[in-house]
Formats: sequence, C-alpha cells, structure tokens
Amino acid sequence: MVLLRSFVTFSVASGLSMNSTKTDAYFNGISNGVKKDILQISGFHEGHMPFKYLGVPITCGRMIKSDSNLLVEKLICRIRSFGSKKLSYTGRLVLVNSVLSALYNYWVNIFLIPKGVLNKINSICRNYLWDESVDYIRVPMVSWEKACSPKEEGGLGIRDSLSWNIAAIGKLVWWIYYSPDRLWVKWVNQIYPKELIGGSHHPSGDVSWGWKSICRVRDRLASGYYNGQWLLDNKGYTVGSGYELVRQKCQAVQWNQWVWNGWCIPRHQFIGWLIARESLQLKMKLFQLGIAADGDCMLCSNASETHDHLFQECTYGRRVFSEVSKLCNMSIPMSNHMQWAGDRHASRLQKGVLLCIVMATFYHIWMQRNKARVEGCILKPDLLSKQIRREVQVRICARLLPVTDRRDLDWLKSVKLYL
Repeated sequence: MVLLRSFVTFSVASGLSMNSTKTDAYFNGISNGVKKDILQISGFHEGHMPFKYLGVPITCGRMIKSDSNLLVEKLICRIRSFGSKKLSYTGRLVLVNSVLSALYNYWVNIFLIPKGVLNKINSICRNYLWDESVDYIRVPMVSWEKACSPKEEGGLGIRDSLSWNIAAIGKLVWWIYYSPDRLWVKWVNQIYPKELIGGSHHPSGDVSWGWKSICRVRDRLASGYYNGQWLLDNKGYTVGSGYELVRQKCQAVQWNQWVWNGWCIPRHQFIGWLIARESLQLKMKLFQLGIAADGDCMLCSNASETHDHLFQECTYGRRVFSEVSKLCNMSIPMSNHMQWAGDRHASRLQKGVLLCIVMATFYHIWMQRNKARVEGCILKPDLLSKQIRREVQVRICARLLPVTDRRDLDWLKSVKLYL
C-alpha cells in the first residue's frame, strides 16, 4: 500500500499516470495468499524472471549465457548490416571499435557478463576484422591479444571485452568504498561486510555469484590500491585506469609513430602495421606451413618471399622506390625506409609527407604482389610510381592547411608534391 500511495503522489505531482494493466509485479518469498491480495489491490499482472527492460535482461540470480545472447545478437546484426559494403581493413577496424564502444557503454559497464559471452564477442569482432565475416575461416595474421594492445605497444588499440568488463565492475568496488550514499551501496552494506577494498573480507560459499565476482575483481585490482586510495589516477578509480591495470601488456615499439602518422593514407597504415609486425602471409611463411608449393617471391622469383626481401631486396620493389625517388626529386634509400623517414632532421610536415610516400609505396608493392598471385601480371615500376605520387599528392592536398612556413612550402614544391 505504501508503494501504491507513492505512485499516486507522483501522479498528482507530475501529471503522469501509470497504466496498471501494463505493469507487472514480481514476487519472491511470499505466500500465494499475499501475492493474490497484492495483485487484486494493485491491478498489476504477475511477472516472471527473467525479463527484458529497455532491451536489458533483468534476472534475480546469476546472468547465464542465454540471458546475454541479446548482446551477441545485437553485435552480429550491427556487423551484418554492413555486409553489402566492401570495407578495407581500416574500415573494419573503425566499425569494430565503434560497435564495441557502444556495447561497452550500454552493457559491459552495467553487468557481470558471463565469460563465454565475452569470448564470443571477441571472436565475432576478430572474425570480422580479418575476414569480413562473423564466421571465421582463416588463421588471423595477428592474434587478438596482440591486436588489443595499444598502438604504442604494436597493437591496434582495440579494447578487449574480458578486461574491460573486469575494469567496469571495478567501479562497483570503488562505489562500495567511496559512495556510501548510493542506494545500491546502502543495500550492499546491509548485506555484506564493508571491508571489501581492504581485502580482509572473503566471501563464503553460500553468497551470490555476483558478490563473489565483485570480490574476485577486487583481488585483480588490489595492486592499484594503497591505504584505500587508487594509485593510477589522482581523481580516483576510473574504468580506463582499471583497464590499464588488468590488460595484457606488450613491449613498446618505436615504429608506432611512423605507421600511424596522420599524413599516411588510412588503408596504407594498416598494411604498414602488418609489415612492421612482419605478419603478412607471405609465400615463405605459407611454404613452411605446408600451404604453398614453394616460397619464391611472386614479383621477381629470385629469392624467398620474406618481409625483408619483398620490401627491401626485391628487384621490382627497389625499382619502384627508385622511380618514386626520381618523380619526387629525392633520394629514398633501398632499406629501412620507415626509420629513414621518421628519424630525419626535418620539420614535422616534411617527416609526415616522407612517411606518406614510404607507406604508399609499401602498400602498392603489396597490392602488385597480390595481383601477380591472382592475375599473373603486374604494372611496370614507372607506371606504378606515377600512381603512388598521384595518391600522395591528393592526400597532401586533402590534409594540408595553408602552409605558413616558407621552408615547408619551398620543400613541397622542390619534391613536386604541392599542387
């Protein structure tokens, strides 16, 4: 009756009325007689767990895999809606990141998601990234764990669902300690001990799965706390800082700033990333796996097709770089191209343009290699170099703001890239 009076008070104050015929009541631990009386007085229908509210599954117990299938279905539908569009690796990467961000904001920051569901989410995103399909049929060129590393560590900066869910639940741990006025925290403090962050509380075997999971997350994040303070962020616990603590760490790489330079064309960046990681599926690798009949270079047939050969030693690739050098009136070395461009004592604009040229050349050498494999023919180096220069010119014009530095302007004109 107290609850019904509150509804009436709210209705009088707001002018909004509740439709009792469309309202369900959920019961637990009361007799059938009391339940019948409540339904008769309120006019509500009896509801049953689990149910969905605004697309979110509500359950009185542990969320099982079947309760979370909506999350997987939404992800698959979102990805398949782009099925008719042929996207590059970069386009697929952007889509994967945007879809995951939406799911994290809507779901993973709210619920303890079963590990099987999170693994399925990772699997779908990995499959789409590498094969443009949710059903994977090939071995990925880079493992998902490494792809989820930050770009500074040689990855793609994708956020891993398992680690993100742990970090998101870490926010609940923080609230229990620092937000006692929250309604959920007040309820928790009535049921469970308050020594959660300190680590002195260990859940007994008869407590809920959710509370056990929160305590496990507390233990995973324990190294980030000292005397009840969060060490990784002066403002207190954040999901981002918690993710940094629990994610898999990799060694930092130098080439990150070269590959992801803002001057480079996005589709060239992805291939450049694979080259820097030496992760392209070249013939020598396939031959060693017993997939290819031989490991000979598709462009020159003079040596084994490895990363060092294809992009530094191959006669075709060297001729392409030579022709590009002539067209752009510069001397590009025949090896260590990215390091040459990235380490030059030049302005930021000049370094960016040089990296754009190198990455574009890498990309088109790789495309000609694939053309040789599929069609059995390739463009002449002089024709390919003209195509490369044209793409670089268009990219520079699209990105270039009015050049205020006279030296940069003169340099662009000297290398024949300023239109």
